[in-house]
Amino acid sequence: MRPWLRSPRYSTDISCSQDSKAMNGRKILLIFLSVILTSLIAASFEELEKSWLELIDRIVREPGSDQLIALGKRIAAKRRLAEIEVLREAVLDENFEKFIAKLTEANEVREDLFDECLVLFPNLKDEIAAFEKGDFTKLGTVCPLWKVGYKPKLPQDLGSWFVRAFLKDPFLLDWNFVFFLKNAVNKEVVAKRIREECEKLKNEEDSYPALYRLVSLAKQLDGVSSKLESELSTYMELLTHLQRLANENVSKEELNEISQRLNGLTLRKDNLKSMLMHVAERTGTKQVLKDTTKKNLSEKISKNQLLFIFPALALLIIFLLPRKLKIKLFTFLRAYKLAIKICQKELKIEPTNIELRTQLAMLYERTGEMERAFQEYKIVRDLSRMIKKDQTRSRA
Repeated sequence: MRPWLRSPRYSTDISCSQDSKAMNGRKILLIFLSVILTSLIAASFEELEKSWLELIDRIVREPGSDQLIALGKRIAAKRRLAEIEVLREAVLDENFEKFIAKLTEANEVREDLFDECLVLFPNLKDEIAAFEKGDFTKLGTVCPLWKVGYKPKLPQDLGSWFVRAFLKDPFLLDWNFVFFLKNAVNKEVVAKRIREECEKLKNEEDSYPALYRLVSLAKQLDGVSSKLESELSTYMELLTHLQRLANENVSKEELNEISQRLNGLTLRKDNLKSMLMHVAERTGTKQVLKDTTKKNLSEKISKNQLLFIFPALALLIIFLLPRKLKIKLFTFLRAYKLAIKICQKELKIEPTNIELRTQLAMLYERTGEMERAFQEYKIVRDLSRMIKKDQTRSRA
């Protein structure tokens, strides 16, 4: 063998050339598949138009045929629904599951197509009837139907069920569900039930960010303000304010104003009091606080300060404990910022970790960073859909 054939540079060039050919091959294959799919959809649409013309011709030839009524309704429904591009493939294939999935993702709203959906997919009537009788497993099927004009009559227990379900899975409250409720004929009943369930949980301080989202939803549905909604709004404002002041300078007047607003709350506020005392001690303005529970709060802070007596133990926790335990520990100690930093650091290594992103979103809620929490929930929703699609493809 000639020496130049054994050259490492020559081998690398051959490898790169092979990789380039493979990539080009994959691109050509994807383009080829896209063209085929587009052609199939176009062909199906042409067949639909042909069927429509044949129906018209048959009506002229057989105006008294009973079969033409059902056939005509079906072809007409299919033709109208196929006008929505994102739904076209599912409509032409008459694939019910794909139709619901595409309708969930669709941004276009056509409130005049509900009857056509019932004609093309008659099993929808059974799904809707089951949901309206209280079968909440059908929610995923009926929820996107508001986009085609469905005005649901919601089960009376939906509000109670949703509060419990939302506290376990915050992703249930997406824009589809909000507009689904807004289009309901009895949305006021659901709004009332949501507020009643939240009232039962008003002593669970760690749930206040979630409860605030729920009572805000109830207000969107019926426009009714409540004392709980007002107090939770104040709580969230104070939480956000104190979080911002954790590392900033604060005047005595500002601290006193926050203290007065906090004392006006009738909700539990242990977390807020601890944060307020921390800011006061850091800035040397502790004496301006007029909270009658100041002594107890000082004792709590003194207990927390014991953590700084054991720096070696703190280092051990930070560097040796597994990630999940560290996050849980800092969350229990209400050191939410530390827990958030750990989550952010781990997500740089595992950006598609759904569990970790969910924890981060919940931590953002507890610190009052609602916008960032919402963005994380959207990422988790998209990742979940992507994983579900990958699993479906693997099974296929």
